[in-house]
Amino acid sequence: MWCAITPERQEKTERIMKALAAGCGGRVCFGAPPDDGKFAVWGHKWLSEQIVPPAHRDGRPWWFVDNGYYMSARGQEHGYYSLTYRGFWPVMLDDPDMKRLAIDMKPWKAKSDGYVLLALPGMAYGRILGFDMQAWCSEIKDKVRRHTNRKVVQREKGCRRRLESDLYGASVVVTHSSKVAVDAVIAGVPCIVAPTNPAAPVCGTDLAMINDPPRPDRVKWWQSLMCQQFTIREMRNGTAKYWMDAIEEQVDANGEVSEGLRLEAAAVGDFRIQGRLGASGDNQVCAGCNCQGTCRGGQKAAEGENR
Repeated sequence: MWCAITPERQEKTERIMKALAAGCGGRVCFGAPPDDGKFAVWGHKWLSEQIVPPAHRDGRPWWFVDNGYYMSARGQEHGYYSLTYRGFWPVMLDDPDMKRLAIDMKPWKAKSDGYVLLALPGMAYGRILGFDMQAWCSEIKDKVRRHTNRKVVQREKGCRRRLESDLYGASVVVTHSSKVAVDAVIAGVPCIVAPTNPAAPVCGTDLAMINDPPRPDRVKWWQSLMCQQFTIREMRNGTAKYWMDAIEEQVDANGEVSEGLRLEAAAVGDFRIQGRLGASGDNQVCAGCNCQGTCRGGQKAAEGENR
């Protein structure tokens, strides 16, 4: 595997890519990798914008490195970095390590009269695959207001307010791709997110659920997520490679990344894969089980029969 150093962020990405190459038996390159084999690249801008679109188009395998979901390294030596395959969102692993970074999460908040916390994503998110965060941000507040009369508190990316304070009074979080959803789920605040959000398996993906979002079991989702983020040391010692091999095998066998993109597009019927949330009635991922809405539809049918 080629481990590509991004020239615009050389110090940060050189540390990461040298560690990955050491643990995976890969080779480090400065800038764009040669045209053979899979590669790893950092972030949504610069080098990624150059090499990811043609790789995605041609079916070339690639790994995406970003800040971790929990105890993020944020470019430093210590902490965690996420690693995702053929996309920039994690998958639900079939057999995660159920003890890795296990934590005690707060109980789900009961239905309350709190406000909607609207967490805006970064504008660069997903641009390399055609996602349009500017369009999503320009429309989402109006879409939220169609489904609820609750107050909306907006939180921009990079906001200096303490997230804990914003979550304290929130009854639900709405976001596209922001990792705020992961923090919210840990804090017991239910969310409505895009299908490619890292917290999507335990959140709703339909704004029609905003007044009573899903609150499923979170344990397997959390353990799966923790098996998709690693320290620099774990990249060097082969721990990351062990899980990368498992992820590759599952994704390539099941086509899970392609399905994630299809669901993202289906959210607005836009098969250019623009990044927006679905409105009521869209055929979305069912929270907790990824059934694409079939179990929810089955529940509705059963409710009708019982009336």
